[in-house]
Amino acid sequence: MPLSFMKTKKIVALDIGSFGLKLIELKPKKKGKEISYELLSMAYEPVPYQSIVEGSIMDSTAVADAIQHVFLESKTKTNSVSFGVSGSSVIVKRIDVQRLNPNEMHEHILWEARPHIPFTPEEVNIDYEIIESQDTPPDKVGVILAAVKKEKLNDYLNIIAISNKHAAIVDLDSFAVLNSVLSNYEMYRERSLAIINIGASITNVVIARGGYPVFVRDIAFGGNHFTDHIQKELNLKYEKAESVKKGRQVEGVSPAAVKQVVNLIFNELKNEIKKTFEFYRSNTNEGRIDNILLSGGTAKLESIIDYFSQEFDIPIEIINPFNEIEINPKKFDLDFLKDMAPIFNVVMGLALRAVGDAK
Repeated sequence: MPLSFMKTKKIVALDIGSFGLKLIELKPKKKGKEISYELLSMAYEPVPYQSIVEGSIMDSTAVADAIQHVFLESKTKTNSVSFGVSGSSVIVKRIDVQRLNPNEMHEHILWEARPHIPFTPEEVNIDYEIIESQDTPPDKVGVILAAVKKEKLNDYLNIIAISNKHAAIVDLDSFAVLNSVLSNYEMYRERSLAIINIGASITNVVIARGGYPVFVRDIAFGGNHFTDHIQKELNLKYEKAESVKKGRQVEGVSPAAVKQVVNLIFNELKNEIKKTFEFYRSNTNEGRIDNILLSGGTAKLESIIDYFSQEFDIPIEIINPFNEIEINPKKFDLDFLKDMAPIFNVVMGLALRAVGDAK
């Protein structure tokens, strides 16, 4: 349910993450009734440490410089941007409301939304999507509410303006990861899914059924927690802690000691995911989860599937957001794409929405 700020023919997707910026531009290609997508441009640009913390921009100059660099690296000629937000300033809630005349539904939904949004109406931008679901009574209709604090949204709009770009669409990271999965994996459209996108500082958990989100939670926990604890427990500098977290050998650092710290942090993350699943099941008539799909930078950690499999007796897969995207091997490094694929899930969802492939 993206919010549009301006109409434009071409929009490039930009994921403004705490660890790095990801950019993707797609080109839709129509063949009969079928539409496919070709990768037109892409780039990745690290951001300075702690210039973005848990989705909040702390160093505007550093982030604006990084945005300009990622656009230069991508060689895109497009300046209109689709971007996403997540974190504590974002609220997503599924509610059921009385079914009324279509002309009355908008005001009715906004009124019904008030008790579910812990901010005043003046503090937030609210959007919603109506969902027709089998488990909703005939006299009611399901609604997915999404609210973003204006203060946070304005921070992102300002940083894009400072970078000499134009904001065209804003979406939620959680909805973007779902859209990426559904567009790249047809087989998951009718299943009950839990998508866990583990970013640098925020983990997005999206539970979807029949192609619609039914439960969303952003957890203030991510790859930076692994790095911070490795730094602290093994007395390492940030750069070395990042290296050993990713499985690289560093002189004087025991891989066994690293694994022990990583396991402890994984247990914390698994407990948060477990609590999320339990809360979802206690608040729905249908608590089944058929598949767990992982993405984000932390999904690249060694043995992550084994860690989650020990707790959840559910098939687990690391998703590839380029699975159904046409890629020119003469233009893009396929090995780089394969290695970085989990990191590009949010931005792929944003890019697909930018070219119109969204509910």
